[in-house]
Amino acid sequence: MKIIVLPDIHGRRFWESARERIDACDKVVFIGDYFDPYVFEGITPLDAIENFKEILSFVKEYPEKVVMLLGNHDLPYFSEKYLALSKYHCRMSRVWHSTIADMFEACREMFKLAHVEDDILFTHAGCASKWLKSIHAKPASLGDLVALLNGLLTAENGMRQLFMVSHHRGGWDRAGSCVWADVDELVSDNKGLHFDDCLTVKQVFGHSLQVEKDEKGNYVSGKPVTTSTIKMLDTRCAYMLDTATFTHEALL
Repeated sequence: MKIIVLPDIHGRRFWESARERIDACDKVVFIGDYFDPYVFEGITPLDAIENFKEILSFVKEYPEKVVMLLGNHDLPYFSEKYLALSKYHCRMSRVWHSTIADMFEACREMFKLAHVEDDILFTHAGCASKWLKSIHAKPASLGDLVALLNGLLTAENGMRQLFMVSHHRGGWDRAGSCVWADVDELVSDNKGLHFDDCLTVKQVFGHSLQVEKDEKGNYVSGKPVTTSTIKMLDTRCAYMLDTATFTHEALL
């Protein structure tokens, strides 16, 4: 299976490569974080909002082919409970909050936290086994795990469990959630995710932006962080993932 993976958007337009190649792939997966652009990239709040409108139009055109995941920068707009817990963890001014919240509210059914294709788990930040232990979750299979993660959006304590941030990201929790885990938490997780009926689960996620500075001091994209079981692809670029070989190729 060929899947176009679109890491953290933050108002960027690299996702348009998916629209151009829609017939060359089986699925398109947005990893989340559609808003809160970085100041150094010169993307305005209005730019991000207009970009999101175009993304929604694209999804509505290909509803069976495109998957929309939520990230930590989406949840304050998506959920009032998360907003209260995070004390407005957003880079955009509160003046834009109601506008964006209304956009999410109008199409809530389009979004989820986890998706699986060919036994590969897609989330925003990766799912660490230490976090699952922290929330006393014991899924028996990959299917159970996906159901558990997506169920957090409506579970009574779900937003608190999602707003778990480890010291890697300046928090106090034992481990980061599937929207907050730092890539280092996944790389150092030697056991990884595994179930009795399958090998260690392969994961694809974003969240941990990889950028470098060139000789002129300008920010340039870094490289993905990959191991035999994880691909952290947050490099301001779209990727084509081959699920059979678990290999990826940048779409420039």
